[in-house]
Amino acid sequence: MTAALSIRIPPEIEQRLEHEVTRLNTTKSKYVQDLLRQALAPKDPVALLMQIRSDYGISPQVSMPQTDKSRHSKELARQAVARKYKRQLPGDTESL
Repeated sequence: MTAALSIRIPPEIEQRLEHEVTRLNTTKSKYVQDLLRQALAPKDPVALLMQIRSDYGISPQVSMPQTDKSRHSKELARQAVARKYKRQLPGDTESL
């Protein structure tokens, strides 16, 4: 099912639209549908990031800061549990 849409546009845009649909040998409806489809299409976040970096002169080689939390998640979890229950871990010289 299709829906109808009515919009108001300034005369200069109407004139440019008429010229473009004539040039492309299409209808206003088809032309506007194609533009909306393109504008509302899902965007690739990586491509958008690269475009923004390019637009603002940011090097694409910039990397995010690296942390080693994921490598030590088991140990971090143990420390969190120990703090919660006020236990001292083996080899821990600090008192809780």
